[in-house]
Amino acid sequence: QLARGETLESFRKRIILSDGDEDVAGLQTAGVPSANMLTAFRGAGKYDIAREYLEIEHGNATSRAFLYTPIAANEGGVVRETPATKQWPAVVFGHGLCAPAEFYEHLTTIVSSWGYVVLATDEYSSCDMSAFTRGESVNTTAYTEELERNVMYLLTRPEVNASAVAIAGHSMGGGASLNAAAALQEKAPGLVKAVVAIAPWNGVEPPPSTKVAQVQCPILLFCAVHDSLVPCSGPVTTEVRVGAIRIPFASLIPAMHGQHHGVDWGGGVLAIYENVSESSPAILAVVDEANHLNIVDTDGSRSQQAEAHFSRFLEFE
Repeated sequence: QLARGETLESFRKRIILSDGDEDVAGLQTAGVPSANMLTAFRGAGKYDIAREYLEIEHGNATSRAFLYTPIAANEGGVVRETPATKQWPAVVFGHGLCAPAEFYEHLTTIVSSWGYVVLATDEYSSCDMSAFTRGESVNTTAYTEELERNVMYLLTRPEVNASAVAIAGHSMGGGASLNAAAALQEKAPGLVKAVVAIAPWNGVEPPPSTKVAQVQCPILLFCAVHDSLVPCSGPVTTEVRVGAIRIPFASLIPAMHGQHHGVDWGGGVLAIYENVSESSPAILAVVDEANHLNIVDTDGSRSQQAEAHFSRFLEFE
């Protein structure tokens, strides 16, 4: 794992194999930096990856994000460092509301292990939950602009194939990824090659269901049968917890997000899917036995952390 501020080049030089590796001698001779995944989750691909923390300057804005990069291929126990000149397809990933990017590290790690550079923003990840009970909201339009900036930043990196860039996200990040793709289609037609939106929140402004028709690339949407916060369709049934008091979250939506969202986020994920342009291939995958948090998990550990984090103020079904 890269230390904050450490370059990928210095990481390649620093990292060594563990003493318990049976093939240490041969691998060291070949000059391979690592034979171990950063995080060994199920479903991982053949590439070992490096994680780097970045602070990216965009004029008057600064983005803080985690960058995941394939660095070596492990095929049948033979590990080879990837050529420094190789270019990879890339994905910008957007986290959910009040959810740190590290909650999604299992997912971003797995995607990168299949041969992708992944940039996961950590901006807008801290929230004062008491503000929500006062009827205050989050600037989701600014978050969409953050994802747009991240896409443009990836185009400047030499290890990124600029003709193969996608945007993905969960919840707020899912809705914002659709809006960002729509905005970039207007500014740079054809730049974004795909969008993957997991439980996309139709409460992002403007609602993604009103912007998705502008997205001109394949779209993959996921929603969970037991998602009570961002349901596939139908009313929101999550409750806000304030001490011993339980408040239906749906009753706060008009004050926090506007009357136009109703109690079902303007039709929810289904409304987004139904408004996709006929010229854009689209799939809506409905995931059984999943809720708003574990739909983005792979082994249960990260969603447990997320549930512990959010259960302080939200009561899920």
